[in-house]
Amino acid sequence: MSARAPRGPRGESPAMSWDPLRDLMSLKERMNRLFETVLRKGGDLAKGEAAGWNPAVNLTEDREGFRLSAELPGVPKDSIALSLENGILTLRGQRPLEKTRKADHLRVERSYGPFHRTFPLHAPIDQAKITARFHLGVLDVLLPKSPEARSAPIKVRIV
Repeated sequence: MSARAPRGPRGESPAMSWDPLRDLMSLKERMNRLFETVLRKGGDLAKGEAAGWNPAVNLTEDREGFRLSAELPGVPKDSIALSLENGILTLRGQRPLEKTRKADHLRVERSYGPFHRTFPLHAPIDQAKITARFHLGVLDVLLPKSPEARSAPIKVRIV
């Protein structure tokens, strides 16, 4: 009986030994390049396209209403749009690419381009009392609930 040479994962004779860790690292690098390419193009998620970036957002609720806080550094105030329709708050805007004077970029890690976020609100909002403030790159939006939505909880007796 003769000893056989070890076979590769698909049965072919390998030129070198199979290293699953090397294959996983290669796959990770290819996936990272794919995501970077797709995410930098921008677009509309409703149409199946990836957005340029998504700002970090906190959305909280208490008895009085909702509060949205969004980190928007580098976004001009006039490029931010807020709308409320059918109980859905929509935040849109765009962070422009910074212009440099004939400098070669050694690294570009900040995201630029359009963004679009939607937030369903499950209580009626008093639209006349909505306020928004943009200060030091942070957008704070207060969305008071309508008076009927803020009524005191009712204790229900269980029989």
